[in-house]
Amino acid sequence: MGGVAIYLSIVVALMANQYFARLFPAPSLRTLLTILVPGTLIFLLGIYDDIHPVGPYVKFAVQAVAAVMLFAGGLRILNLPVLFGTRHFGWAIGLPITILWVIGITNAFNLIDGLDGLAAGSGLFSTLVVFVVAIFSGSSLVSLLTIALCGAILGFLRFNFNPATIFLGDCGSLFIGFMLSALALAGAQKAPTVIAVAIPVVSFGLPILETTLSVLRRLISGRPVFTADREHIHHKLLQLGMSHRQVVIVLYAVSAVFALLSLFLLWPTGSTLGLVLAVL
Repeated sequence: MGGVAIYLSIVVALMANQYFARLFPAPSLRTLLTILVPGTLIFLLGIYDDIHPVGPYVKFAVQAVAAVMLFAGGLRILNLPVLFGTRHFGWAIGLPITILWVIGITNAFNLIDGLDGLAAGSGLFSTLVVFVVAIFSGSSLVSLLTIALCGAILGFLRFNFNPATIFLGDCGSLFIGFMLSALALAGAQKAPTVIAVAIPVVSFGLPILETTLSVLRRLISGRPVFTADREHIHHKLLQLGMSHRQVVIVLYAVSAVFALLSLFLLWPTGSTLGLVLAVL
């Protein structure tokens, strides 16, 4: 239930920001609620799942509803320049892609929440990247939400790093994953096209990689995709004889490398893009 602390910290920070909005420029309450309302829905889903575990299809259904709420609020994927150039999609294509993005990133951070501090730390690196991009593109909404999320995660990590005294739970890992997927969509509205698409994908590299490998591994072995196993990256490192802390620090380093590489794409020359892809 550690996600409760993160959620409440963000809400308190946003309330304080609205109070001082008379002195400092801040996004409107309506704009904030575009992300915070579906985020609250995901948070409540996580709390319920922590108390009374629910099946994957129920989770996916609720996450899809939250994604539709984002889409209706204007946070959507309408083009994929890497694959389709400047072609814009209609809602019939854009809505499923947006839902797939939200469900994928939300559950990716939930999937790597297997060691003390791993999901929160990886989320912190990704959040910092989204914050830098938001500053670069001048998005006050994303800047505010990401810095609030950074502060909440950083405070939580003090008690979540091994040996942990509190754990994220689904209400924490799902909420962090959802917020990052939503903030990436929000940042994409103002950022240049290449930045909007490539940077979030690269900066979320560790959870995306882990999710992709997990799905492929289970499909190849003929096991159900949604069954748990002990074949994740962190489990493999533990089996090699590394300590709990060593594994987490190594994966922090991996997350940091992904984050650094994604920031190179703020200046997407051909050589930089080639370097990033080669390292990945």
